[in-house]
Amino acid sequence: MDEPTLYLNPVEIPKDRLSEFQEFFEDLNKETDRGAALSTTAFIDSLLERLLTAFLIPNKSARELISEANSPLGTFSARIRACHAIGLISDTEFKECTILRKIRNEFAHKVKMSFDDDRVKGLCSGISQLGEWPDGQPVVARLKFHLSAIAIIMNLTNRPRQAEELALKYKPWKR
Repeated sequence: MDEPTLYLNPVEIPKDRLSEFQEFFEDLNKETDRGAALSTTAFIDSLLERLLTAFLIPNKSARELISEANSPLGTFSARIRACHAIGLISDTEFKECTILRKIRNEFAHKVKMSFDDDRVKGLCSGISQLGEWPDGQPVVARLKFHLSAIAIIMNLTNRPRQAEELALKYKPWKR
């Protein structure tokens, strides 16, 4: 199976998600570096939660796996790995989400942090989105982070609806 390319493409955003999507993007550029890193990855985390919820059998066990306190699939890291393991996100999306998660952790665990930090710049260099502009100028770390995150959000926005079509179902098992 070919790896889907991670890029910004127009997608049809479900009307029930449109206002959430628009509000997020309106607020994104107003955020500090820390706020941008934390809010963007929280948005992606919620999309991964929706994706898992759409794919798993809708029962109490699934809810407890995904969203209860101390649940096995209750962290951003676990959701990324679970979605990848069951084929809900591609290898490329897995790599990008993992880098975004590591960047988020830098901001979450340090009071003073910015996209100018060498560690954060190093992590951003692993993002596959735009290394440089057509004129050869490098893309700054915060913009690379934003472009990658926006591409992930665009890719995952409709994925829960697609996953519902392939959702797990109860099956009669032979004895």
